[in-house]
Amino acid sequence: MDKEEITHLERMISLHKKNLYILEEMLATYGADQPLHLVNSVTMEKEAIARYSKQIESISTDTKQAEKSNILASLPRRPYFVGREEEISTILQSLQPNSRTFIVGIEGIGGVGKSTLATEVSYRCIENDLFESVIWISAKESVLTLHGIEPIIPEAKTLSDILITIGISLGNPTIGNLSIQDQIKRAYNLLARQTTLLVLDNFESLSKNEQRDILDFLRRSPITLKVAITSRERVSEGQIIRLQGLSFEESNALLEWDAQQKNIHLTKDQNKYLVELTGGLPLALLWVQGQIAVLGYSVTQVLDKLSLDTEIPILQYCFNHSWNLLRHNNEKKILFVLALLPEAVSRMALKEISGIEDADSFDTSISDLLQLSLIDHETDRDYFSILPLTRRFVRTQFAGDRKFIKQAELKIAQYYAKLLAQKSGFKEWRGYDDLLLDRNNILSVAQWCYKSVQRKQNSSASLTKQTRNIAEILVQIGIQLGSVLWQRAFWYDRMTLAHAALSAAKLLADWKSVSTFARNISWIYFYQGDYLRALRWSEESLLATTKTEDDLLIAAAKRSLGTVELRLGNFDRSETLLQDVLQTTEKYANDDYGIYSKGFAQYGLGDLEYERGNIQAAKEWYQKALDTWQDPVRKDPVRHVSYALNGLGFVALKEKNYEEAKRFFMEGIQSAEEFGRVDELAKGNLGLASVYLETATDLKTALVLINDSIESFQQQGMQYEIQKAKVLQEEILKADPQILTSQ
Repeated sequence: MDKEEITHLERMISLHKKNLYILEEMLATYGADQPLHLVNSVTMEKEAIARYSKQIESISTDTKQAEKSNILASLPRRPYFVGREEEISTILQSLQPNSRTFIVGIEGIGGVGKSTLATEVSYRCIENDLFESVIWISAKESVLTLHGIEPIIPEAKTLSDILITIGISLGNPTIGNLSIQDQIKRAYNLLARQTTLLVLDNFESLSKNEQRDILDFLRRSPITLKVAITSRERVSEGQIIRLQGLSFEESNALLEWDAQQKNIHLTKDQNKYLVELTGGLPLALLWVQGQIAVLGYSVTQVLDKLSLDTEIPILQYCFNHSWNLLRHNNEKKILFVLALLPEAVSRMALKEISGIEDADSFDTSISDLLQLSLIDHETDRDYFSILPLTRRFVRTQFAGDRKFIKQAELKIAQYYAKLLAQKSGFKEWRGYDDLLLDRNNILSVAQWCYKSVQRKQNSSASLTKQTRNIAEILVQIGIQLGSVLWQRAFWYDRMTLAHAALSAAKLLADWKSVSTFARNISWIYFYQGDYLRALRWSEESLLATTKTEDDLLIAAAKRSLGTVELRLGNFDRSETLLQDVLQTTEKYANDDYGIYSKGFAQYGLGDLEYERGNIQAAKEWYQKALDTWQDPVRKDPVRHVSYALNGLGFVALKEKNYEEAKRFFMEGIQSAEEFGRVDELAKGNLGLASVYLETATDLKTALVLINDSIESFQQQGMQYEIQKAKVLQEEILKADPQILTSQ
């Protein structure tokens, strides 16, 4: 009816345009003296043309809105949507007419939000007039409800089902009466008449033969067609959009919106735990809140169920399909290894631990897992990972291969012990950041070693060979990773590791290591301002060394004890201990650890004289420490010189030699940054801020520096330094009360 009316109005416009042309020609013959009746007639014709044009525009707009409404009505309900803006932008760009991309594959594990993203894209395409038609076809066979997984009848299972849906959507409902070849031809003909977005949802539910036939049909389709495919498996055509879980902020926004709808409330801590547990998987987030709101479970019950129940429906819905498609045992081995570790794993580690020796077999297994969206690949560093909920599901499958799991746990420990032996040496410090990429995995190994040793120790009076080996691995990790953690100021991790390794060292009667770990613990307590605990552990370290007869180890324990006594105000005992250390280390002038210890003994004596107020003596000791660490024998002075440089900086500051103080602090900061020594970097910033305050040269920079220092000291728990820094911060603010406003 609308088309007929528009045709009638167009005829009327054409008629009035002809009349207007004749009248304008007649007026032209009169020149400037035009008859009034002709002028009025021209005006009336123009008004008629404008009136009819407006009517056509109104009808067209109404028709267009009606068509939009009809298309939107055929789409799934538009859910609340958050995040994914980068993915949407990429997809919409690919769906532009001038883009050569004709298929966009939206991939990811079940519940990650593929269908939701495709729905949002479909609505935006219609709102932005990107397509004249959008056709949504779902092959979904089941849905997750609050009570479990329920089967549904899919909209399409074959190519013919899809062709019939296209025909019905584009005005040819009898297309199903044709042969399959004629259906294809008719569908091509219909699609060529208008721009169309075809969305194929849950593509993985179709058989491989049907997937192949459908993709072949799509490859030959007219350029007016664009396709979006959602699938848990990798789509072999077009552009790939791979979905991960939502960020914490996005997950929190989704939870808050859903909580309002369901009239429930989760605390911030509960929300955070839920996001961490699900990896930001949208379906899992909403399912948990549904269990609470509709079925009446408490928050604790549902979260416990999610973390402990192996038969929980959300896990089965998200992962069963993909798990059942695994073709080889190698794929399961790789997943088991990834599930045993808390964070991403390197390709080299995966290959060695899984025991897949053949490179082609390993690469094929990785490819299969990627195609099933069960693992993620960080291409920049060639690491592989799984989502937390994937890890939870895979761990429910451990019972099916306990023998491999036990072997893999030991292989993981052996692999990371070997990695530490290769990369944790004092000369390898430039590669510590690369090693720390595996920090949490190595700490997880240490935890496993500790539990294994404790379990065996409690069940048997004597150690088996394997238990002894595991204990030795734990001691090795404690020494080698502990040193790296210390240098990079991961002090809480080092404290936990040192306590675990200490128990293994005592079990092995390894008194050198017992002394080392006790000293490690003492230093952390010292830097965090807990001097009484530091004293206790220093004394325990020194006691353990009496069973070793190792001069340098005894010296190290005495240096720790002497430094603690200094902070406790026992200056004389501190001096005796540090001088004793100095005399011992001077016998080892060509030994790297001897040079290291000698420099710290001199540095400690510098701190002692500084506290006594003997500034000149402090300066001499700090300079001696600097000279010792820069000894040519070491050939790598960067590691410790920031201590001495900062010490000299504070001496120069005390002497009001500001230029020299500034130079020392800036050199100390540079050295600390290069080596990654966070604690000394913060001290250097504190010293430099003091210079700027006392010279009143740059209070804005001084405030920035001291704020950075306080933040760093707080992260490390350095109470003594926090108090000094806060006093300085107050002095800066008093010197210029307007400085906060200006910043």
